[in-house]
Amino acid sequence: MSGFGWRHSAFAPVVSLVVSALLLVAGVVEMLLVSVGATTAPVAAELVVTLIIAVFVTAVLRIVRAVPDIRRESEATARAVVNIQTVKAGDDTLVARRLKLFKEAADAGSDCEAVLSARSALDDSEMANKHHLDHALIWALPVFGFIGTALTMAAMVTSFSGALDRQGDPTVLITALKQHVLPELASAFGVTLIALFLSVVSFGAMALVERYERASVVAADEVFLIYIARLPGKHAGPATQAAPAMQGLTQELAHSRGRTEELVKGLDALRTAVERLSAVESRPQKYTLVREP
Repeated sequence: MSGFGWRHSAFAPVVSLVVSALLLVAGVVEMLLVSVGATTAPVAAELVVTLIIAVFVTAVLRIVRAVPDIRRESEATARAVVNIQTVKAGDDTLVARRLKLFKEAADAGSDCEAVLSARSALDDSEMANKHHLDHALIWALPVFGFIGTALTMAAMVTSFSGALDRQGDPTVLITALKQHVLPELASAFGVTLIALFLSVVSFGAMALVERYERASVVAADEVFLIYIARLPGKHAGPATQAAPAMQGLTQELAHSRGRTEELVKGLDALRTAVERLSAVESRPQKYTLVREP
């Protein structure tokens, strides 16, 4: 791809200015105003509509740049679902970045789930931040429409005032209303109508792209959640690795406790025997003398 491709940051503004200028010269802007009910096409209204078209084309071209990335992420995720080994850690995809982090965390003995959760949060923030300018352009469309309406109405008031200054005849007033006020009003509101319609179209495209981008993040997270759940015990946390040792220690403690209890019972039996012997020795003894014949 050349240095100035269709995904370059300056491509969308340049193309939008060229397209809007061609539409103005070709009379398409005037036809657009007439199609929304305007009987005339003042210069101010045409210029503002041209600017609105340029902003709209810029926003749409910037939004469309994300489509190849969405398709690439979907293909990478689909391959990972079939076989995680087909994913290359060096690729610039959501799944590849997670695989690289997973391997680094596993080698370092860190908590893989926590690392992947942090990566998911960063990706989500990145998805939101990269469209801030696109949202600003979409928000600016109706603002430019209101500006065009204000400019057109200002020109209308100026023309109407000039017509009244020349003569004070009521007939002239009615004629001025028909010639300068009513047609200009239709043009003024036509500018706002065009801006609102284009803002709705661009906002719909933006919402659709953001939905697919967030779906790509969720799909990549789901792939690795399933992968972690299927890992053998040696990839589990330190507590899981220490479970066999803990089980052996518990069994040894149980045997030791059994032997201790047997020793205590033996000591109790010995103590009882000693007490009985002492009691026998402390009793007064009775002796009987027997004379032999």
